[in-house]
Amino acid sequence: MTMNKHLAALYVVAACILGCKEPAVTNGEEKGTTPLPTTDTMMAVADTIEPTQVASWQAFEQFEGKYVAESGMLEREPLKSRIQALLDTNSRAFAERFDVTPPVEVENDILYNQGCRRHFCGGDEAALAIDMRRDVIYVGIAINGAVKLYSERNDSAFPEKLLRWKLKFPSLN
Repeated sequence: MTMNKHLAALYVVAACILGCKEPAVTNGEEKGTTPLPTTDTMMAVADTIEPTQVASWQAFEQFEGKYVAESGMLEREPLKSRIQALLDTNSRAFAERFDVTPPVEVENDILYNQGCRRHFCGGDEAALAIDMRRDVIYVGIAINGAVKLYSERNDSAFPEKLLRWKLKFPSLN
């Protein structure tokens, strides 16, 4: 009886070995088949991301605590050309709304400032946030109380301060 058990086990092992045999490769000569890639197409990706601040934004840290109009921050590169590219025809409206501003803030690698047109605060305002670590510019413009947010690369991860600024216009949010 033990001989029958050993023989049955041997048949099972043989069936598994023969059943797991790979089919022959035909070099893609059959109709409708695509040859398998010869190299591994998977890319190794690091598990953690350690973002570093983009060097061009390091110079903008000097504007912390200063006023935009006095420092000329909006005229400095790369900010000037990138705002122009982001806003296109609205870049003039954006710049006009930095007539009255608080000092520039830098917190957690986010440079932030907001402003308004003199005598039109509450309706004609703008806000700027730069994620210096991710190298993304975010802009908000309020024209007669209607708010529109812009971001480079269609990034939707707007900084918290910019979203709080938008809430100042509750009837249109």
